[in-house]
This record gives sequence, structure tokens and C-alpha cells, in this order.
Amino acid sequence: MTEPNIKNFFRLSRGSQWTDLLESVRGWRFWRTQLTMLIGVSLNSFVINALILPHHIFTGGLTGIALVIYYLNSMLGLGWLYLLLNIPLFVLAWKKLSPALIVHSISGMLMFSVLLGVTTGMVLEIPNPIAASVIAGVMYGTGTGLYFRFGGSAGGLDLLAAYLRKTYSFPLGVTFNLANLFILSFALLFNDLMTTFYSALFIVCAGAMAQKVISGFTQRSAVIIITEAPHLIATEITKRLDRGVTFLNGSGGYNKQDKELIFTVLNVTETGRLKDLIYEIDENALITILNTDAVIGSKFLSWEDEGYTSKQQQQLLQDIQQEKQDLEHS
Repeated sequence: MTEPNIKNFFRLSRGSQWTDLLESVRGWRFWRTQLTMLIGVSLNSFVINALILPHHIFTGGLTGIALVIYYLNSMLGLGWLYLLLNIPLFVLAWKKLSPALIVHSISGMLMFSVLLGVTTGMVLEIPNPIAASVIAGVMYGTGTGLYFRFGGSAGGLDLLAAYLRKTYSFPLGVTFNLANLFILSFALLFNDLMTTFYSALFIVCAGAMAQKVISGFTQRSAVIIITEAPHLIATEITKRLDRGVTFLNGSGGYNKQDKELIFTVLNVTETGRLKDLIYEIDENALITILNTDAVIGSKFLSWEDEGYTSKQQQQLLQDIQQEKQDLEHS
């Protein structure tokens, strides 16, 4: 095989991405992800055996589909069911996933399947099914959010959702919502209304808690301000709130006048003070407040907080530059 063909082969087979993955195995971020997956799936496995199964509750996602089959016929263990359901999803989504996600997903799937068997028989005595649903949702959401926050995965519908989005531009949320609708419909048809209610309560609590853990309980507000006194308001934001601001160039859609918009990011608790400040200066100002999951930068999370180092950034830039040069000479 000639040199250009070798380069083409690696480019088609995502060889450079696999090389980057092998390099990352030497670093802390890869093993931190593996550790958080182990902790997260251990907690989730315990929740399923200790609370979900005793109360006959259904979860969401692929685990919920595995539970549907398990409740119909429990001859095959839940861990084996989850493993078998994942296999066609991996085959389907293999070419659409990054090597890092493939490795983490396979690892998480195997951990979850094994730990579902290890934690079998563990029961947490909570007689009230509503309390059990809420507690299970909070614990399960914590486990899921923990490994999602650091780039982990336990397989499941994440694979199918990623495949459908990249292949057919199918929204991620629709995939999960359709799966959950199927699971709750099954609970309603083959069980009773209260079981469906407990399952829905669990799914809502788990989703909300996972989102909180992923955002690190440090949700910020991104604010865009349209005002006739942008520089005065920007000065007061810097002085009173100790936050930086950025001016964005805009143009009025009706009067066609150029405007300077203010963009800033605040803690959620600071938005009230910002409203007071703006009202004092320009009560006709238009404010848009957007909730964010994470903000990385000055006075917020640093790249080091997210597990990156300057050395890794430099190496990443070198790898990108080298890949560009390889493509240009191929």
C-alpha cells in the first residue's frame, strides 16, 4: 500500500481519532471518566435492584425497555437483557460515533450489566411507593449525571439518538420522548394507573437531577440587553456586579438604526440586582435572560476545572495542524 493510500485509509477509518484516544489513555481525564462511570453505574444498579424492582416501577430509556421484557419474563437476568439490547445499537451507530464515545460506551455498558447482577437482592425498605419513586429518581439521576458530566456513557438509547441525529437530523429529545412514551404506555396497558404515575414521577425526578448534576449546580444566566444607554449600563455592571461585558453590534429591524447590545454572564442570584440596576438607568430597556448549563472562562469554571491543561491544549493544536498538513499532502 503506497503512502497516500495509507493516509487515506487512516482518514477513512478515523485512525487519527483512535491515535488521539490511545494517547488520552495516559492522561487523567480518561481514567476520571472511567471512575465516574463506575461510581455512577454502581449507584444506578443499586437503585434498580433496591427500589425499582421491589416497587415494579419502570425507568426511562433502554433500561426501561429492558425492564418491560424482564417484567414479562424474568428468566433472563436484567443485566443480560440490557447487554443484548445494546449490541444492535452499537452495530447501527458504530460509524457515527467518535472512538472515545465508543470505548466509554462499551465500558459503561459492561459495567452496568455486571453490576446489575452484583447488586441483585439488595433492597432498600421504603414502603411508600411515591417516596420510593422520588428517592430512586434523585439517586438514579445523580449517578447518570455524574458520568455524563465527565463525558461518560453506559450505552443505551444515547447510541440510537446519536445515530438518528447524525444520519437523519432527528432531534435527540424526540428519540428519548418516544421511548419513554412507549414504556409508560406499556405500564398503563399491562399494569395500572398508579404504576404508570410512579414510573412517570421517577423519570421526571431522574431527568431533573441528572441535569442539575451535569450543570454542576452552578447554572449561570447569559444576558443580552438592548438599551439607549449601553455604555452607562455596562460601566455600572462592571462596577456594581464585578462582571465583564461585551458589546455586540446590532441593527433595529424597524428603524434600521445601529445599536450596541450588551452581553454578560451572571450568577443566577445576580439577575435581580441587574434588573434593579437597569431599571434605574433605562426602564425601557429590553432584557433577554437565558439559562446556561455551563460557562467556562474568567471568573467562572476554568479549563483546568474541566480537566484540561495547557499542555493538552497545545498538543491538541499540534495534532490538528499535523492532520491538516497530512490532508493537504495526500
